[in-house]
Amino acid sequence: MNESTDTTSEVPTDMMMMQMTFYVSRKVTVLFEVWDVKTVLGLVLTCLFWSVAGFLYQGLKYLRGYVHKQCQCGAEGGLLGKALSRGEYGAMEGNSGDGNHVNWKLHLFQTFLQMLQTTTSYFLMLVVMTFNVWLFIAVIIGDGIGYLVFQRHSFDNSDHCM
Repeated sequence: MNESTDTTSEVPTDMMMMQMTFYVSRKVTVLFEVWDVKTVLGLVLTCLFWSVAGFLYQGLKYLRGYVHKQCQCGAEGGLLGKALSRGEYGAMEGNSGDGNHVNWKLHLFQTFLQMLQTTTSYFLMLVVMTFNVWLFIAVIIGDGIGYLVFQRHSFDNSDHCM
């Protein structure tokens, strides 16, 4: 008895195969099955949405850098540094008001900004991974314009991927 081994895997017919090359089309499913674009107007609105998301992503990066710099400036720094040195914004126990300890409320805010930035970056990555040329261009344009606007007075952001 001669058994033949089939090395090809069978894909169930109800599973969709993901597009793995760039394509130009007005039909695209973005992130969720309910976001199924079929018209030119739908594609334009979707591209506009993701351009704004790319723009706001750069704004989040700027805001995180701004908050971080303000916390490090101390009393001679900006508004946050002065407030921290006076012990405002709910300073932690053990913080003598010298501005050397980041208070927990401000750290919680920074953590929230980090989580929001990470979530936004992953969503933008997934949109690009639809391989739709129009969505790819929309994300890049929004991100580029956001960089142009927000990063003129850039802070040292060592985490370029986030």
